[in-house]
Amino acid sequence: MKNIITILFCAIALVMTSCTLSNEEKAEKLVKKTVKGYLFNPDSYEPISTKVDSAFIDITTIEPILEISNDIKSLMSKIEICKMNIESAESTMDIYSPNRYSSQHSKGEYVRAKKNKEEKNSLLEKYNKKLSKRINSLKENVAKYHKGEFTGWIVSHRFRSHFGIRPISIPQEMAFFCDEKFTTCSVLEGYETNKFSQILNVVDEATSDEDIKDFFREFSSLLSL
Repeated sequence: MKNIITILFCAIALVMTSCTLSNEEKAEKLVKKTVKGYLFNPDSYEPISTKVDSAFIDITTIEPILEISNDIKSLMSKIEICKMNIESAESTMDIYSPNRYSSQHSKGEYVRAKKNKEEKNSLLEKYNKKLSKRINSLKENVAKYHKGEFTGWIVSHRFRSHFGIRPISIPQEMAFFCDEKFTTCSVLEGYETNKFSQILNVVDEATSDEDIKDFFREFSSLLSL
C-alpha cells in the first residue's frame, strides 16, 4: 500500500513538474500574443529565439525618457535656428551700420535687423531655459530607471515575418519588459531599443550637460528621434 501511495505521489509530482513552464516558455507565450499586433502579416510570424534576463528597472520611465529625448532634439534644433537668425541680423546690422551718410532706407534696415536680433536673443534665452529643464528631467528619469531591485523580466525576442505584400521573411528583434508573472508586458522595437540604450549610456557617463547636448547634436539624425 505504501509503495502504491509513493508511486502515485511521484507520478503527480512528475505531472506537475512537466506542466510548469520555464521562463522562456512563459515569455514566448506572452510575446507571441503581443508581437502579432505590430506585424503587417501576423500569420507569417515565426519565432527564432527568446532570451530572458532579470530586470532591475522602473519600466514606467521608458516612455518619458524617449519623449524627453524628443523634446531635447526639437529644442536644440530651434536653438540652432535662433543662432543662425541672430548671426544673419548681426551681418545686416554691420552692413547698414548708421553714419552721417546713411539714407532713410539704410537706417530702417538697421533698426529692423536690431529688433530682429533682440527678439531672437529673447527666444534663444527661453529655449535654453527649457532645454536645461528637459535635460534635468532626462537625468532624473534615467536615475529612476535604474531601480536597483528586481521588477520583472527583460525579454529579447527575434523572429521572422513577411514584410509588406511580398512573401519575404525579414528577421526582426523586439525587447519586451514583462512583469514578474509574465502576465503583461510593454515593448520596444529594434531601432527604439538601440536608441534607448545609447541615451542611457550617454546620460550615465556624462560629466556635464554639455556632454548630453553634444550627443544629441551629433547623433540626432541617426537616432531619428
